[in-house]
Amino acid sequence: MDSNARTASIDGCELKLKNKEFELLLFLLRHPNQVFSREDLYEMIWGLESMGDNITVAVHINRLREKIEKDPSEPEYIQTVWGVGYRLRIV
Repeated sequence: MDSNARTASIDGCELKLKNKEFELLLFLLRHPNQVFSREDLYEMIWGLESMGDNITVAVHINRLREKIEKDPSEPEYIQTVWGVGYRLRIV
């Protein structure tokens, strides 16, 4: 991931990320294995106070999973921590 060029790749293949997808992935990469609620992510990435239902975050997480996971229905990297939020799993 190159934050200056705003590009990301997996196994040499460049990912086609929209602006907020890039920002969300970069944020998670900078905080590996930490769990963040939807509200936290919304406030950090969108810069707005959360009003409760943050479907926007869930949609962007799903789009990222489609682009980086081998099987988005069984994510290895961007994981849901039920009842809490999401984390980027780095081993």
